[in-house]
Amino acid sequence: MLDYLARRLAVSALVLLLVSLIVFAGLRFLPGDPARVLAGTEADDVGVEAIRERYGLGRPLPVQYAAWLGQVLQGRFGESIRTRDPVARIVGHKLPITLQLAALALLVATGIGIPMGVLSAVRRNSVWDWLANAVSLSGVSIPNFWFGMLLILLFAVDLHWLPASGYVPPLEQPWENLQRMLMPALVLGTALSAYLMRQTRNSMLEVLAQDYIRTAYAKGVPARRVIVRHALRNGLLPVITILGLQAGDLISGAVVTEQIFVIPGFGRLILEAVFNRDYPMVQGVVLVTCTGYVAVNLLVDLAYSWANPRIRVRGGGRGG
Repeated sequence: MLDYLARRLAVSALVLLLVSLIVFAGLRFLPGDPARVLAGTEADDVGVEAIRERYGLGRPLPVQYAAWLGQVLQGRFGESIRTRDPVARIVGHKLPITLQLAALALLVATGIGIPMGVLSAVRRNSVWDWLANAVSLSGVSIPNFWFGMLLILLFAVDLHWLPASGYVPPLEQPWENLQRMLMPALVLGTALSAYLMRQTRNSMLEVLAQDYIRTAYAKGVPARRVIVRHALRNGLLPVITILGLQAGDLISGAVVTEQIFVIPGFGRLILEAVFNRDYPMVQGVVLVTCTGYVAVNLLVDLAYSWANPRIRVRGGGRGG
């Protein structure tokens, strides 16, 4: 097991290095001069050159990359060109907001998608199956921005149950924070629950057709125990994969939802950094996002062995 983890960490480090190189080079090939964008349209050549010198934008690209990579290895991502604040501080302030939103969305998705998928598989070709499939198709088809506006009109404008937008830190006002994060979590979680429902249904149908399931029924094992302890546990493997991949997408792909509900999270930070051509900010945000993906993939591999004891990590050995 330790050898496997060591290999995975080495591969992960190589992936992060390649991603940082691709992002660094890709940003530099975008049209336009970042120094002139930062200085403004009315700045003269002297001001533009001063900004270029201040942030090292005039140095050769390999030198710029080596300097930035050296800062990253020391735990520093540089300073934002736009605000002149440390990138690590800004990311550390914005990322927990999106992590909370992603966690709530995952709770909504698993609370809806997995039970509906199990019910649809167990009651195949019944009214419940058709209803679950209709709900799943609706969840995939409805755009997030449209569903978000519908929720605002219903719960904020008509019923006055929830605030329409804004953000309050959870440590200051926990109940107010939950009220403001509920609708964004429903928007993101409903879309994800549709994928989870379909994947859970398909996986459960395959497992329920296995011989050991029929044997368990023949021995008189209660149906609930067969479904929960045998079928569901083995059918969770593809679902875990979907959850792992979608967890990273929730962190980096919540831009539209955060814009609709005016949440100052990671998604809005990414959009503003790209729009303002803030090289250090974009590089830091992408590197943090990629690190999250790598960490989630590693956790998914470990969760495989828990969900199905027959799956063991290669190279673990008896002494792992």
